[in-house]
Amino acid sequence: MIEIAGLAIAGVAALGTLVQAYYSSKKADKDISNAKLKKAEERASLPLKTGIKKVAEVIDDELLETLQAEIEKHNKGLIKAFKTPSVSDSERELLVEAARMQICRFLAEVKRFNQGNLPTKRLEKLWSSNKCR
Repeated sequence: MIEIAGLAIAGVAALGTLVQAYYSSKKADKDISNAKLKKAEERASLPLKTGIKKVAEVIDDELLETLQAEIEKHNKGLIKAFKTPSVSDSERELLVEAARMQICRFLAEVKRFNQGNLPTKRLEKLWSSNKCR
């Protein structure tokens, strides 16, 4: 399950990158660059090593697999929406908000099973930047 934990953490980090890219591009009134999308795709597919042991220890294997699958679904959906010109801004906004909620759900589960703490600074920053509660 260490591999799944690494993919889940990488996926949630990539999802955070996509959410931030969306808000940055919206503020600048520009599209998200293909380079950012490619970087997010690559990030999501390479397991991270930092924090995976703790996450794998505290989250049940079945729950971890479910969370990782949801994260992957959101990553793919956002990337597809950003690459498809016919997707409206309101549809993208709904997908981004759902992704942000998935980030918070994953992080909340980690906190719940890890005595209210997130094991890495990266996860703490994701919690803060996505306004998780």
